[in-house]
Amino acid sequence: MKMKRLFIVVSMLAVMFSLSGCDEKKEKPFDYDETQIVVDTMSYFVAYSDISDEYAGYYLTSGNEFEQSAIKGIQQARETDKVGEFENYNDCAEAIAYGMFDISSVDAKFEHGNDYVTVTIINNAENRDVEISIKYIENAEYYMEYNEILAGAIAYNESMGFSEEMILQATGAKKIEDVFGAQIEQDLANEGLAPYIPQEMVVTAVYSKSELMGQAAMNTLIGMGTVFVVLIFISFIISLFKYLPALFAKKPKVEEAKKQATTAPVVAAPVASKSDNLMNDAELVAVITAAIYAAAGQSGSGAVSKDRLVVRSIRRAK
Repeated sequence: MKMKRLFIVVSMLAVMFSLSGCDEKKEKPFDYDETQIVVDTMSYFVAYSDISDEYAGYYLTSGNEFEQSAIKGIQQARETDKVGEFENYNDCAEAIAYGMFDISSVDAKFEHGNDYVTVTIINNAENRDVEISIKYIENAEYYMEYNEILAGAIAYNESMGFSEEMILQATGAKKIEDVFGAQIEQDLANEGLAPYIPQEMVVTAVYSKSELMGQAAMNTLIGMGTVFVVLIFISFIISLFKYLPALFAKKPKVEEAKKQATTAPVVAAPVASKSDNLMNDAELVAVITAAIYAAAGQSGSGAVSKDRLVVRSIRRAK
């Protein structure tokens, strides 16, 4: 029983991994010819990689999104990645002229999105290969022109007495586009219109796994080193905080001290009088009373204190 459960679990995991490994192939978001779109990709790359610095500066400042991305990618490949001279696709151009071009010769890849197609080709540059990817979106102007020309062709034939059904029966075509489509596409191509327009170009130098690992290790060391340097600097700053109270402590100003000294009221210090007595008030009253009684007794007035106190002499206390 346990073996059966284990087998079921393993089978489910295998199915999940197989499904996750399958890459869903999306349909074309718009109609295009693979050979022609690859040729267009090469043409766009050659056109923007073979311009002067003056035109490159103009595209970077005043160009559209595609032009700016193309110039930036090409400049990065030349200046940063040091790829050297690009392959000029001369051999491909001759094959295209004679109708013998094979897209497998440039290792073309196609990626379909909901509303875009990305075409990727390889350019064998002087020092290392370069991967060129151009993202295309549907050209609404092309289809407007296409439908307008097709409607005009149908109207012209109807004016000549040939209805759409008659044309399909006579030619054996299933759709009226199959009858006039090729000629309309040729006319639009001569006018420079295509069913798609480039939106963005990405130019990337191709590095080996060992080179990528070395770059990753170097970036890691630089990042960690920067973090440690910043942490040490922060620790040093924090260690200086103990000096801040003394640095920002308020010190009395000399001028304010002088001003306070001149404006402060002068209070005269009490001067001790020779007649000051160090005794308290009660003792002072007793002594004065005794002196009065003593003086009265000597004068014969007969004044004697009730407690028979006789004062013989009076001396100043020291």
